[in-house]
Amino acid sequence: MADMAKVRQILPIHMAMKQYGTTDKEKFECAYPEYQAQRPDSTFYADFSVADYYGEKAIQDTYNRAFSGWKSNCKMFTELTAMLNHKLWFWHECGISEYSELYDKLWKQADAYGCDTFKDEEARYFYSVLD
Repeated sequence: MADMAKVRQILPIHMAMKQYGTTDKEKFECAYPEYQAQRPDSTFYADFSVADYYGEKAIQDTYNRAFSGWKSNCKMFTELTAMLNHKLWFWHECGISEYSELYDKLWKQADAYGCDTFKDEEARYFYSVLD
């Protein structure tokens, strides 16, 4: 289990909500430069930032709900997969191995699902965004 005091020090809840989303689910300005040209259509980063604050169980629950709700929508699922990759590297760089390992596991699951499921134009979109 991650050291929650350290996690909350790195990403306090008010900071997560302020930087990555709002309570009324407006679109957010992502901290990653590659998203500056095209803002995400989802609130995945904000949703998972809040889950980060509450721990691994909350992250897993948020993933299960997002996966279940968006697995048939290629564009949204691609955003989910990209966000998981960003989160795993963010937590790796912060030194929170429990989170980076969990996000790595979730990213691998999502990536494998996308690679196995999407075909033709959807597969081209999935690969072009993520590669």
